Amino acid sequence: MQALRANGRPQGAASSRPSRTPLRVRAAAVYVPPSQRLAANELGALSRLSSIVPDTLLLETPVAPKAATVSSQVLKGVLASSQLGLKPFMTAIENSLKYDKCLSLSGDARSSCQLDKAMANVGAMLAGQVEGRVATELDPRLANDKDALVARAHSLLALYKENGVQPSKLIFRVPATWAGIQAAAELEREGTATQVFHIYSLVQGIAAAQAGVSVIQPNVGRTRDWYNKHPGVIRDPHGPREDSGFASRVDPGLQLVRRLYGYVKARHPKTQIMASGIRSKDDALALAGCDYLVLSARVMADLEGSPTLQGYNSGFSATNSADDEGVPRGLSPDALSDDDEVPALGQVDEEMFKDGLGLAASELLAAGVAGMVADVKTVLPYFSELARSAE
Repeated sequence: MQALRANGRPQGAASSRPSRTPLRVRAAAVYVPPSQRLAANELGALSRLSSIVPDTLLLETPVAPKAATVSSQVLKGVLASSQLGLKPFMTAIENSLKYDKCLSLSGDARSSCQLDKAMANVGAMLAGQVEGRVATELDPRLANDKDALVARAHSLLALYKENGVQPSKLIFRVPATWAGIQAAAELEREGTATQVFHIYSLVQGIAAAQAGVSVIQPNVGRTRDWYNKHPGVIRDPHGPREDSGFASRVDPGLQLVRRLYGYVKARHPKTQIMASGIRSKDDALALAGCDYLVLSARVMADLEGSPTLQGYNSGFSATNSADDEGVPRGLSPDALSDDDEVPALGQVDEEMFKDGLGLAASELLAAGVAGMVADVKTVLPYFSELARSAE
């Protein structure tokens, strides 16, 4: 995600580091006559169906954050911001320059150590401010090196432990490369929760679920954008090609989330789905019921400004479950269409993974990793400038 939250922490996985299906405990429902309900908005109603993860650096959001993310992009945002409320996070980053274990190194090793220390410092602050886990990004320059990714996670775990943060409050983000998924599988076997993102194809999500990953994060907007820029590419094997003269009504981004949701809930219930790249309130409402929705400040404001019928019912008409929830449930394991069903796949190996990516996911994954690497290269000079100013 590039989900960014300056006072919230990510609950990358909503359960506490289980190896079995997480249990959800719900309070017994108490009937309230429609005429006695308070007026509600769509954001409040949606947050009762899905955990909302704010994709923002703002210090206040309309809903209490369920998760927070620490990444190079987050650090860059803090360092480049003049918001007074971010000053404590700036101090946490500056303190990484004084860490003795990093000072004993030189060159790239020192800067990489300081980068991880800064993320652990900021993540530790967020850990005390949100309900769930803090998602920490592993260095994207290692995206195709399984062993290096695992080693980096071990290093970050040690840094967090020094800051008093237990592994149960953490989840590590890795891009959905083959090496990234294999690294996540090893970490999960060790008891460390992982979140795999930059997912643009079914094979990426299914491979990650088979690996026991806690959270998979498909991206709606980027997937949709790619197909919009490539008319003529088949969006749905059962639908028309756009160059046939008939516009396809399939939204590849939303369809990807729906299909992964159905597949994972049926076959890998431990894994949860976090939909990102949500561009509008219509996108968000279409995915109501997904485990996590990453929403921007603009989308949250649109939802917050849209009232529901709750509280306006006279009480004389019968209500259904949609009325009770305030917004229709877009995703449910028991209510998926035939178009969203995916045949069972055997165990995905590396050859199957590469063949199944397709052109869209191959290009988007490469671009996503390249963007993350660019964020790292952009933020590292800040460390050099801070070190010089401290001399």
